[in-house]
Amino acid sequence: MRGIKYLLVITVLLLALAFVLTTFVFKKDGGSEETVSETVSSAESETTAEPEKKEDENIDNAWAMFLVNKKNPLPLDYDSRIETKVIFESWREYYLDVRAAEYFEKMLDAAKEDGIDLLVVSAYRTIEYQQQNFDRSVQDRVDKGMSYDDAYADTLAEVALPGESEHNAGLALDIMSQDYTSMEDDGFENTEAFAWLDKHAAEYGFILRYPKGKQEITGIIYEPWHYRFVGVYYANEIKESGLCLEEYYEKNGWLDSDDKATDMLGPVKEEKPAETAVPENTEPKETMPTTPYSEQKATIIV
Repeated sequence: MRGIKYLLVITVLLLALAFVLTTFVFKKDGGSEETVSETVSSAESETTAEPEKKEDENIDNAWAMFLVNKKNPLPLDYDSRIETKVIFESWREYYLDVRAAEYFEKMLDAAKEDGIDLLVVSAYRTIEYQQQNFDRSVQDRVDKGMSYDDAYADTLAEVALPGESEHNAGLALDIMSQDYTSMEDDGFENTEAFAWLDKHAAEYGFILRYPKGKQEITGIIYEPWHYRFVGVYYANEIKESGLCLEEYYEKNGWLDSDDKATDMLGPVKEEKPAETAVPENTEPKETMPTTPYSEQKATIIV
């Protein structure tokens, strides 16, 4: 009888010990799980944090994506900032910014392989050359019977003031073909050369800068021959959007209320000098320069 009592007591003690050990282990495991859970949660938090913004690796030649127009003239010293290269020769040599030159040369070769002979009639111009171009265009209108003021205003719709022309940036070309070289009308748009450029120019980083129906926005008439280098990425973006460059800037919020570029300033993103290439006084001059314009054999626009 006494043996049975001892056995019962031992059994109860063993059960109690088992209960205590089980409770202790459970709490310990639970604590570990909680710690692990907190660690995982912390790691997930770090993983899901918003990554730092990085430039799109697909964007090439971002330096070339900048506006040149009446509201966004080039710095006065821009001529000294760029290096140019001959990209076409006919009766004279035509130059382009060396960084854009290789793209045009590839486009020229590709067109030739497709049986299209592109003809460059204007490319990079110095500020002085642009001034001569503008003055000559005004004089041509005066010679045809316009008053000086009317001739000056009419010229502004077709020829940019010095520093406001993309040609001064070394990134623009007037491209035509042997089949059609007149800038007196829009006839170039009906040529095979224009059709080829319209289809392929963006592949080489060029856009039709002054599209049809955009004069109120660009300030320049429709020019089916004027192409501007902005890089392959942006050329395709703009081409697909159907927008002109000013509209593309506005869409992306890169313009302020005065239509001045605040972003994508390319090579002019450095702090601009107080002076720009455009003189403050842009009123018509009382007299025209007596120095002959040049021996230019084609009418040059913008």
